[in-house]
Amino acid sequence: MYGTTHETGFPDDDLRCLMRLIVRAGGLLEPREYGGLRVSLSEVFALGELGDSGTLSQQELAARLGLEKSTVSRLAAGLERRGWLSRERDPANRRFYRLGLTPEGWTAVERMGREFRATHAALLGALTPAEREGLALGLAGLIRALSALGGEHGHGPGHGENGGDGREDGERGGDGGGAGED
Repeated sequence: MYGTTHETGFPDDDLRCLMRLIVRAGGLLEPREYGGLRVSLSEVFALGELGDSGTLSQQELAARLGLEKSTVSRLAAGLERRGWLSRERDPANRRFYRLGLTPEGWTAVERMGREFRATHAALLGALTPAEREGLALGLAGLIRALSALGGEHGHGPGHGENGGDGREDGERGGDGGGAGED
């Protein structure tokens, strides 16, 4: 039913089409306003994880978001500049940072959370019960398949810049670059 324009081209299939439509309809590639605050999707997910957990190490946040440690370090620095995040040395191991929300960060999380709850209620309320059930089943299957492929193709947890060697926040590899915290 679907093909590609040439052998090395992107697939022209249902999955690519639907993902493209979701990304476009949701405005996921550009920062946008949530709760009156202009934030990127990465910031939204990071704030959500911190709101759920209280405090996390940068390594833990990287694992939860499926991002490289260096990306999370930059993300945390940006949230810290906005006054929403505090980075403090772990008293048990001074090489590591613990990330936590500031009072302003908690306020931002609460504002965004109210908007997300209302949006989710409206979106799910616009679906029939069968559509909601199908969406949950289909997304669960897609997550399962992505997780299985992630381990095989190096996109899952433990396949980061350092090869998943278990180094924690602030530890540097032999190249002296990247993943350390400032």
